[in-house]
Amino acid sequence: MIHRTTVHHRGSALLTAMMVLFVVIFIGAGLLSLGMQASLRGEHDALRSRALSLAEGGAEVALKYLRTRAPNGTTDGSWRVQNWTETVNGQGEFTLNVQDGTMDNDGRVVIVSTGRAVDGGYTRTRTVRVVAKITHEDVSVWNNSIFGGVGQAGRSINGNVQVRGNVHLLGDGEDYTDVDVDGRWDAGEGYTDQNGNGSYDLGEPYSDTDGDGHRDAREPWDDVNGNGLRDPELTVTDMGSEYGGTAAIGNNYSGMPSLLRNTLPPIPTPRFKGELVESLGAKLRVKHGRVDINGTAAVGQPHMTGGYPPVKETMDGVYVSDGFGGNTGASGVHSDNGHKTRYTLGDLVEFPRLTAPTVKNGINYPSYMEYLRQTGLEITGPLTITPGTAYGPISDGRGNSLSVDALGNITIRGIIYVNGDIKVARNGGSKSMRYTGRGTLVSTGTTYVSTDLMPATGTFPITQALGVIARRRIELATQGGDSQLLLTGAFYAQEQIMSQKQNELAGTFVTSHFSMQNVPHMYQVPTLPDNLPPGMPGSERIWINTVEIQSWREM
Repeated sequence: MIHRTTVHHRGSALLTAMMVLFVVIFIGAGLLSLGMQASLRGEHDALRSRALSLAEGGAEVALKYLRTRAPNGTTDGSWRVQNWTETVNGQGEFTLNVQDGTMDNDGRVVIVSTGRAVDGGYTRTRTVRVVAKITHEDVSVWNNSIFGGVGQAGRSINGNVQVRGNVHLLGDGEDYTDVDVDGRWDAGEGYTDQNGNGSYDLGEPYSDTDGDGHRDAREPWDDVNGNGLRDPELTVTDMGSEYGGTAAIGNNYSGMPSLLRNTLPPIPTPRFKGELVESLGAKLRVKHGRVDINGTAAVGQPHMTGGYPPVKETMDGVYVSDGFGGNTGASGVHSDNGHKTRYTLGDLVEFPRLTAPTVKNGINYPSYMEYLRQTGLEITGPLTITPGTAYGPISDGRGNSLSVDALGNITIRGIIYVNGDIKVARNGGSKSMRYTGRGTLVSTGTTYVSTDLMPATGTFPITQALGVIARRRIELATQGGDSQLLLTGAFYAQEQIMSQKQNELAGTFVTSHFSMQNVPHMYQVPTLPDNLPPGMPGSERIWINTVEIQSWREM
C-alpha cells in the first residue's frame, strides 16, 4: 500500500510541472508576440513620422523654389510641375505637384507634397497640401502712389488723403553721427538737417570734394526735410500716417473722374474669388510708426461680388510694424492677409536723396543734384510758365529741350535743370496746361503748381510722361485763389509735398513728408515704373518674390 501511494504522488508532480511549463511557454509566446508587434508598430510609427517630415520638407522645398530659383531656371514664382521627385539622404523621397489653384483658390498656388519613407520591406507615405499666394513684386520707390521717407513732426503723412494703390512709408528718421556709439542720437552729434534754411551752415555735414577742409560753392551738404530739427525714427508712439473722416486707402479706381481716367492705361484685371476684377494689387507698408484710423476712414473695403465694373475692394496685403490705433483701429483694415503682419523688407528699400553721392554710367557724382545739373539743360531761374505766355524754345543739342506756346501747351524732352524755383502758374481763370514728350523739370528750390498738368494726346506714362523734381518742396494748389487740379506725373521733393484743395492726382509722389488738406485723391499708375521720365531718383527696380501661406494641412 505504501509503495502504490508513492508512485501516485510522483505522477502528479510531473503533470503539474508540465502544466506550469505550458503556461510559461504560452505567456512567453504572448509576450514575445506583443514585443514583436510593439517593435513593428514602433517601426511603422517612425516610418510614418519620417514620411510626414519628408512631405513637409518637400513643401518647404517647393516654397523655396517659388521664392528664389526653380529647377527650370525661373525666378519669378512661375514654376509649375507634376510628379517632381527628390531623394533625401537615404531617408526617403518626396514627390511634388505644384499647380495653379481653381475655384476658391483662384490666383493662388496649390502644393501637394507626398513623403515616402522606406525601411526594409516596409513603406509609409503621408501627404500635405499647402495653398500659397505667390507675388513677383516690384517694391521699388516708384511702384507706389505714395512713398514716404524720414517723416517729420512724428508723422509720415500729416492730414487726410484718399489713396488708390500702394502706400510705402519708411519713417526711418534722419541720419546722424553716433559719436559715443550708444545707439541713439544725442545733442551735439551731427545729423543731416539742422535748420532747413536752404543754405549751408557751419556744422552741417557736406562733401569736401576738393579736400581743402572747408565747404566751397557747389559742394553738396545735407538738409533733408527742412523742418529745422533732427527727426528720429518713428516709433509705436508716433504715427506713420493718420486717417480720419473720408480718408482711405483703396485697391481700385472707383470714383476717379473720367477726364483723368481717359488719359491712363487700363487697370489690371486679375481673377479674385472666381471673378475678374479691376485691381491695383495695392499693399500698405509702414516700416516705423503706428497707423491711426479714425471715424469712417479705412484701409481697403470689405469684399463684395458683382457691380460694374467688378473691382477688388480688399487690399492685397498690409505690413505695419507698429500696428494700428485710433478709435477705429484694426477694425478699419480689410486685407487679404489680415492686419497683424509686420513690415517684411528690412532695409532693402531706402529713400533716394538728392544730396547723396551717386554713380551713373560709371561716372561718380558728388550728389544726385550734380548729376542732374551736368546731364540736363541748365538755366537760370526762377522759371515761370503759364497759359497765354509763350516760352522758348530752348535746347542744348543733347536732347534736352523745352517750349511753351501761347495756348499753354508744353513740349519737353530730357532734363530741364533750373537754378531757382519753378512756378507752373495759372493765368487768371485759365489753369489748363497740356504736355507732350518725355521730360523732367528740376528745381534747386521749390516747385509751385497752380494749373492742370495732363497729356496733350496719348496715354500717361506710355506715350507722354512728365517728371517734377524739387530739392525743397512741391506745392500743389497752395497759392491764393487756386482751385482743384487734375495732374498726371512723377513727383519728387526731398523735403515735402503739400497739397491743398481736393486735387485729383495720378502717378507717384515721393518725398520725406506729406502735408495734405481737403482730402486730395491720389491714384497709382502701375505702368509708371516701366515708363519713368528721365532722371527720376530711385528709378532702380527692386524685385522680390513674396510667398504668403494661406493654408497648410495633411491630406
